[in-house]
Amino acid sequence: MYESIMAFQARIRAMTAPARYRLYALGALASLPYLAMGYFARAHGYHLRSLLALGVTAALGLLLLAGCTRTWRRFFLAHFLLLLPAIAYAAYALGFSVVPGRVLGILMLSASWEEMRGLWMLWQGKWLLVPLGAALAAYLYLAWGVPDWPIFSGKAYLGARALLVLALPVAAYAATDAAQLIDGIALNPVAGSLMFIVGQLPRARAEMRGEGIHKIPYHARRDSSAEEVHVLIVGESARRNSWSVYGYERATTPYLERIKGEAIVLARARADANLTQLAVPMILTGIAPENLATTNVHGNLFDAAREAGYVTSWLVNQDIEVSTSIGITADHLDYPPDMRPGLFGRHTPDDVLLPLYRRELARAGQPRLIGMHIMESHWEYYRRYPPSFQRFGHANQLNSMSILASGGSAGAAIIDAYDNSTLYADWFIGQVIEAARALAVPVSVTFIPDHGESLSDFDAGIGGHGGPVYSAAEFEIPAFVWVNAPYRSAHPREVAALESNAAKEIHSHDFFYTLADLMGITWPQAQPEHSLASERFVPDTARAVLVGGVLQERP
Repeated sequence: MYESIMAFQARIRAMTAPARYRLYALGALASLPYLAMGYFARAHGYHLRSLLALGVTAALGLLLLAGCTRTWRRFFLAHFLLLLPAIAYAAYALGFSVVPGRVLGILMLSASWEEMRGLWMLWQGKWLLVPLGAALAAYLYLAWGVPDWPIFSGKAYLGARALLVLALPVAAYAATDAAQLIDGIALNPVAGSLMFIVGQLPRARAEMRGEGIHKIPYHARRDSSAEEVHVLIVGESARRNSWSVYGYERATTPYLERIKGEAIVLARARADANLTQLAVPMILTGIAPENLATTNVHGNLFDAAREAGYVTSWLVNQDIEVSTSIGITADHLDYPPDMRPGLFGRHTPDDVLLPLYRRELARAGQPRLIGMHIMESHWEYYRRYPPSFQRFGHANQLNSMSILASGGSAGAAIIDAYDNSTLYADWFIGQVIEAARALAVPVSVTFIPDHGESLSDFDAGIGGHGGPVYSAAEFEIPAFVWVNAPYRSAHPREVAALESNAAKEIHSHDFFYTLADLMGITWPQAQPEHSLASERFVPDTARAVLVGGVLQERP
């Protein structure tokens, strides 16, 4: 041992200055992803245990690699293969303020090449790839020129042993809180990348396949195989009293007012819950509020439609977990990337779905169900529309916490921003209907939001939705069904029922049965008394609602 140490020291003394600088430069480059994740952890308030776990796992991982490669040249060349995913991992964390997880996995598995190309074109940090490429090329050049000396000799050998001894108490302390330990391991860009590949990606794939839901076949059928197209728009935070088609004084829905004779506007639609995660599952499964539980979900509208011969599409500009929680497994699922996610949801405007929607319309020859889940009027309202829709007031004074304000200029600005978001939603709906109007086959377009919205200046100081303190506006929602002339001709009975029932009260979970009737789908457990498109519809004016997940009497 003594002779090997002396020999190593002799080689170090004989090493030229450029060779030493190679090792220093390589060490600095190799440590950058770890340092970046340490900065990320500090900036986002991670606990000390998590930071220590990051340090310990990084040190142990590098020691393991050193033990496998044995020489400095092989170590740095092998580390290059780990450096690439580590850089990508750290860049994502810094860019999106969150470590890669299941949402990224779903995005990677669902996004098309066109969407990824569009994301690349929009990404403003593309220029950073030039210095990054240069740094990686320099790393390879430097690594290839490192002398092929053993790692575990001399001071390096002693340092490795000391590091192992020191790691034991640090790891023991970090392990006293399992959650913080796991967070720390996830901060390690190499370990985190491995966890993402072997854990999050398979989980995302399983969710997209609906494997977490025990599905029971509907045994649904459709008597005809004729081509029809049915479109469902699931909106967000749409307040009935802020839609001019319902009498609001501002012209927030000019398009719907123009087609009011064609669209069957539902006068008394009511949400079953004031929270998206509860309301949307009821819309798409037909489960009533008192029965809503994950264990009661055994299928959804898209499953019934596929059984009946429909090609299904689900286009999402919303929280994807709402879809995966009920096992939506459409034939075509699109979840466009969002470069600027925020605390209150995606910032991508809903029109990102329009090219995808037109693509689905163009799949001629088969009956099709096209669903869209949009952000619409979710807070922050001023982020839900492009500048060209800033028709009412201005949003200069608003920020993410303004939802808590009421009265004065702040309250007025909130109403202005909300009305602008409604104006943009009306335009979006117009794009959807006008594109469908061009088809010569029977078409229906149904709109229903998850819930309504409280505005503090209108609702006694209550703002937003989802809380235990709420206003009736969170449950009073706009909704309509538009059908084209070929549909009216092919299905006069359903159209007559819609028109006859339009003034009656209808709840979120009734839309599942209504859509099925519109599509001509039947199954043994169908409930026509819940379908607005059936002459057997019976309105329920006494049903309780879910407020923040708690069943309460209707407001």
